[in-house]
Amino acid sequence: MHRTHAPRASSHLLLAVALALPGAAFAYGEKDAIRDCESRIRSEYKLSDLRDASAERLSDTALHFKVRGLTKVDGDKHPWTCEVKNRHVTAAEYSGPRPKGLGTAEKLAIGAAAVVAGGVAVNEMNKHGASSQTTAGAGGAKSLQDLVGARGSSGETELGQRGYKYVKGEKGGGSSYTNWRKGSQCVIVRTTNGRYASIVDAPMPDCR
Repeated sequence: MHRTHAPRASSHLLLAVALALPGAAFAYGEKDAIRDCESRIRSEYKLSDLRDASAERLSDTALHFKVRGLTKVDGDKHPWTCEVKNRHVTAAEYSGPRPKGLGTAEKLAIGAAAVVAGGVAVNEMNKHGASSQTTAGAGGAKSLQDLVGARGSSGETELGQRGYKYVKGEKGGGSSYTNWRKGSQCVIVRTTNGRYASIVDAPMPDCR
């Protein structure tokens, strides 16, 4: 009868050791550091094809890791590095090329240029006596330029009153970007320091 209690006693002893050492049961290792670094690289540099990552645990502190890996962009591999201290990513570096394709910031820059060019064309038409009736009923970003400079909360209220519905939002480069839809119209609003900085048209897939 005494032998049947031996395995149970051993399991109790192991449980007691695990409880006495909190870090032992929930250790943070190389795989965790790689996971956190890859997540940071994806979000900060908009990279998706990450591979061949490896982590080196340094001896200066209990949870200090150096992580290195590669990303494939346009058929070529480029290195990235990352550092983790006490389960937090403290640095993430990548200096290679970005994936092709327009991001939100690029779309806004192109859209803003289009809005300016459109405004110049309208002004020239008015100077030459052309009818402004064609622009009176224009929708999309052109009809929302009066909101540029408004506070974010006021602008959101006004967009709702004009029939626009919020779709999604993201942050980058010190600004936030929100996508709004009204029927077949899609616009992106860039907010900086709490105020609307620009409003541009966007393709409908950006509002789905």
